[in-house]
Amino acid sequence: MFHFITLFAVAPEAEDEFVRRLGTGGAWLEQARRAAPALVAADLLRHQSKSLFLSHDIWTTPESYSRARGSENVQQLLSARKQMAVASFEIGAFAFPALKETTGPSNAYLTQAESLRPADWLPTQQLEAELFDAALEETMSNPKPAAAALAQIDAYFAQDGDVGETQHRQSLLRLLGLLRPNLAELFGEPSSLG
Repeated sequence: MFHFITLFAVAPEAEDEFVRRLGTGGAWLEQARRAAPALVAADLLRHQSKSLFLSHDIWTTPESYSRARGSENVQQLLSARKQMAVASFEIGAFAFPALKETTGPSNAYLTQAESLRPADWLPTQQLEAELFDAALEETMSNPKPAAAALAQIDAYFAQDGDVGETQHRQSLLRLLGLLRPNLAELFGEPSSLG
């Protein structure tokens, strides 16, 4: 099985309609399954205290997912799903990991998991792409309110010099937080909200 996870920020007043259309038995899933029979299921999870949702799409294989993403009908359905939210972010594709043989007890995995920061989940290129998409979307929909944030983004990319990968990622998350504060908070960058 192949799992694809997407995060949606939804306006509180639109939550009921979002759940009705995308949840179990909703019209979106019915249409998506007709367009892409390899879509086994699409689960919708809501954050316990925020207007955030995870869509967990389960496909038969990575190849079936790729073929479906190339279909115009599926692209329209995915686009319609994104338009129902204030913001969306494709977290990515996941599969169950293969277990490795070990020789004796070890807590190395726990140590690694405890030290993992959410910002490290995503490749730098994906953070850059998300920042670009957010800036483009804000330019199109809210040009005046977004002007200050866009000016900071332009100034950052106009700088000369190599700041290093870690600092670059932190800057990307801070700048993304100017346009998508829910994402910045989710990725462990609450300082970008204020």
